Amino acid sequence: MTYRTYQDKYFEARALAQSGVLKVRWTDWLAASPVPLSDQVNLTDKVEGMLLGLAVGDSLGNSSESLMPDERRNRYGYIENYLPNRHANGQCIGLPSDDTQMAFWTLEQLIANGCLEPQYLGLAFSRRRIFGIGKSVRKFLSKFKAGTSWRHSGAPSAGNGALMRIAPVLIPYLKEPSCNLWSDTLLAAHLTHDDALSNVSCVAFVDLLWKLLGMSTAPEPAWWITTFIETCECIESDQDYQPRAGHPIGFSGTLSQLLKQYVLPAIEQKRPVLEACSEWHSGAYLLETVPSALYILARHGSDPRAAILSAVNDTKDNDTIAAIVGAAVGALHGLAALPDAWIAQLSGRTEASDDGRVFELLARAGAEFKYGVSAEVQSRVPNDALKQPLIQSRDLEEDALSQGQSITVHSPTLWVKVFGMLNQSWAAIDNLPAGGVRIWFMDDHGRVFDKLDYQLRREARDALRRNGWGVADKDFIEIAGFSNSNHSWDEGGPRHYSSGQYWIY
Repeated sequence: MTYRTYQDKYFEARALAQSGVLKVRWTDWLAASPVPLSDQVNLTDKVEGMLLGLAVGDSLGNSSESLMPDERRNRYGYIENYLPNRHANGQCIGLPSDDTQMAFWTLEQLIANGCLEPQYLGLAFSRRRIFGIGKSVRKFLSKFKAGTSWRHSGAPSAGNGALMRIAPVLIPYLKEPSCNLWSDTLLAAHLTHDDALSNVSCVAFVDLLWKLLGMSTAPEPAWWITTFIETCECIESDQDYQPRAGHPIGFSGTLSQLLKQYVLPAIEQKRPVLEACSEWHSGAYLLETVPSALYILARHGSDPRAAILSAVNDTKDNDTIAAIVGAAVGALHGLAALPDAWIAQLSGRTEASDDGRVFELLARAGAEFKYGVSAEVQSRVPNDALKQPLIQSRDLEEDALSQGQSITVHSPTLWVKVFGMLNQSWAAIDNLPAGGVRIWFMDDHGRVFDKLDYQLRREARDALRRNGWGVADKDFIEIAGFSNSNHSWDEGGPRHYSSGQYWIY
């Protein structure tokens, strides 16, 4: 089940944009495929560099996040390595925050489904604890878990929470470029952030990353800004955005206008990063994050270490800006150009104790999407991890159940459908932990033979009534327990009373 109206993501995104749900100016630019990458590009090194650069930047910055640069410098000096971390008994190792978690859970979803599916990406975000979760993502999770469609769960926010995790969406297209890359980017961004500035920023950044993957040398400083501006101007609306707290003073306009008016002149003047970023500020608002990241790349894009450290030390929202900068310099220069110590001391976690998980996901992605796996990444994959299922479900309702295995059904209400003398099927509606509901279908002995999921309980009840089910008299039957069954009413045939040929949608 895709939870999409259209099979093709291009038509899905276009329809949502034309209806006003997806906030972007839909133009022919979004119908053009990215230029194919040369066979001479070492995609293994570059893709691994992109995602590990993201994780390294996040981990170097998140121990001192949200401090103003001067305060950070007074407290820690100039940060060049991972700080002692209270979540690792004071060890100086790289631990993730939401930037790494959500980027690699996006990669996990891509591997599991072969492409981006917004509903399943939302489920991936909702099933685990997010470290340092932002307000916008928290609002998204509240709506999504309550059963709101993924199309309408995003928070109206121009924060950087979608941009920080967007890099992996290009991976399925490395070998087969398609305009669906831009649609996937928009759908992934829209999932959590219902905002035009967020959508445009994500598309422009993915376009930038794609071009960096194809480069062998660092571009000229102004290229970073002008390339981003060109993409923004193709799809941004004429909506004006205002800065926070007067940074920069008196500005009102679009992202491309801000980049033209303030960032390009700063590059020409070769202003220090700290000085330039103080003009437009360097927080989590995209009118601050984007110019800060691009300016750092323009000044230090030829030196991955210098670029990432500038983001860590010279900005306020330093973990996210460093993650964005790290993804960009990693895509350009590759894993081999990142300092060995940073990779060696990276825990590779996406949760509290799953050490090495990011390396496992990179290895799986390299195999799944056929761009390869480096020896460096392979050496960091935990023993036997690749022999295990990709997703270890924490919820029995989501497990692949074996014959006879116990199933917990919480619903106090049973539904019944009689289909012959003394023959009936039973159903129960349960809440799902990640949002939505599930209908369990069972026989007189409590053997569950099928299930169907719905976003809303009302939809599940309506579907049961539409197919001839009614609420049962609880005194009529007593089912002691429920277990999994491969039973089908017609041997080898469809399961008539749920998802089979007789179910009326």
